[in-house]
Amino acid sequence: MVLYDKIIVIDIEATCWETKEETLLNQREIIEIGVCKLILSSGKIENKQSFYIKPEISQVSSFCSQLTGITNEKLQIEGTSLEKALKKINSRYSAKYRTFAGYGDFDQEILEQECKAKAIENPFRNDYLNIKTLFNLVYLQEKPQGLLKELELIGESFEGKNHNGADDAYNAAKLLYKVLQR
Repeated sequence: MVLYDKIIVIDIEATCWETKEETLLNQREIIEIGVCKLILSSGKIENKQSFYIKPEISQVSSFCSQLTGITNEKLQIEGTSLEKALKKINSRYSAKYRTFAGYGDFDQEILEQECKAKAIENPFRNDYLNIKTLFNLVYLQEKPQGLLKELELIGESFEGKNHNGADDAYNAAKLLYKVLQR
């Protein structure tokens, strides 16, 4: 059974480094999953939440902390395993029964890769909506301009802090609703 009244919108933050060399020497891991539900009938966005994930292999670099506000210390206190976080998301958001979306391919790709590498069941359905692609198709853009700029183009402002999973998911949901209305 698939439910089409709401779409789950996610945003994933992962360990990252400032230089290409550092990135090649380290393994990216999910450190935050921001999630919310977009109610299609009204455009209301509900259940905005962040799930913090303790990385198993990598550490949060100072560059990553400056970008996301997430530190190794924060993850030790507030973080959980990816498996536990995904089980909570599935339970709270009925992930197996709803379409999910994110801004770009990164969120879907890293989630699939990390679930496969850690032998964790991915709770999300296979029907992923790439909001970036949908926006470019509907608004006839030649190339993506980024979430903040695209919100501006449709008369919306970004709410919250950029590179915060819950805030990014919320704003991506706002963009998705406008795209689906058009």
